[in-house]
Amino acid sequence: MGTFTVALEFGTPDRSRFEPVRAVADSGALFSWLPRNTLENLGHAPALRRTFVLADGREDERDVAEVPVRYAGETLSTLCVFGEEETPPILGALTMEQFLVAPDPVHRRLIPVRGLALMAQRGKKYRAALEKVDRSRTYEPKEAVSLVKGTAYANFDESVELHIRTGLDTRHADQQLRGTLVLPHGLGKGQRVLVFAEGEAARIAEQGGADYVGADDLIKRIEGGWLEFEVALGVKEMMGKVGRLGRVLGPRGLMPNPRTNTVVEPQDLPKAIRDSKQGRVEFRTDRTNLVHVPFGKVSFAEEALVENLGSLIDAIVREKPSGAKGQYIRSMTITTTMGPGVKLDIAATLSTTTGAAV
Repeated sequence: MGTFTVALEFGTPDRSRFEPVRAVADSGALFSWLPRNTLENLGHAPALRRTFVLADGREDERDVAEVPVRYAGETLSTLCVFGEEETPPILGALTMEQFLVAPDPVHRRLIPVRGLALMAQRGKKYRAALEKVDRSRTYEPKEAVSLVKGTAYANFDESVELHIRTGLDTRHADQQLRGTLVLPHGLGKGQRVLVFAEGEAARIAEQGGADYVGADDLIKRIEGGWLEFEVALGVKEMMGKVGRLGRVLGPRGLMPNPRTNTVVEPQDLPKAIRDSKQGRVEFRTDRTNLVHVPFGKVSFAEEALVENLGSLIDAIVREKPSGAKGQYIRSMTITTTMGPGVKLDIAATLSTTTGAAV
């Protein structure tokens, strides 16, 4: 998702004093992060120490404390990680869930999430769309795609997304799913691509169409909180310097990584940039063993969406972790940004792939 800043307040342990903070709302980061000096100035000391796995695969131990947070007139306590002095404040997914809000990247704001208990308060358009879906059955891919296009009602070109419940346990290293692919028909939106390179590699990146190219200058900007890009690439020679951005880019899924084909040789930069702009997507399991990934827009032709969906599922099947046990894929649902979910028939959907999903 696109990141944006949110105004909120962090307080002292006894909640007697709160200080305003502008934090980056990022659902890709589980916990909230604050610079160590900010937390110490508020009187917080580490309550425990935990090991975190960064996006590039490295493990890092961090101090954690329970910190009062005030947002929209409500005060709750949340787990907060002690970051470096230059670490920009991050509002993580756990804190957002506690306040029952979710990021809206289109309007760059947090919106309420009322949950199933208040489903009856859905708008008329949503309820009308939901009536078109038989929630007691599953659908074959072509029928499901046709249905989600027919139930889209927003006044903007909604994204079409795939949501998978897996049988993985991501607490184990050999059961973590992660991969990338270039969708046959793209994502229907342009992505700003940043490349960490210098010298001849920088020239190649610029000629290849990268939006931002640089080395120390870009690293300094990012350390200062600038994150106006959706994809970051890097050449191997730069990764020694870029590595110090792991705590900033890692939680957002932006850290260049050989596993996601974002660390490339200079001669491969034009193709990597082109793929990123045309619709390369990354899929990975979240902390609840689910996969959420877009595969097109409502404005796409049905055939294009079906082909994108098939390619995505095929890639997920082929990347089945070596340690997977039991049923790999337990359920699959497609939906639009605002519309109801449509459950896919697992057998019918997987029959179009080349891999084994069990």
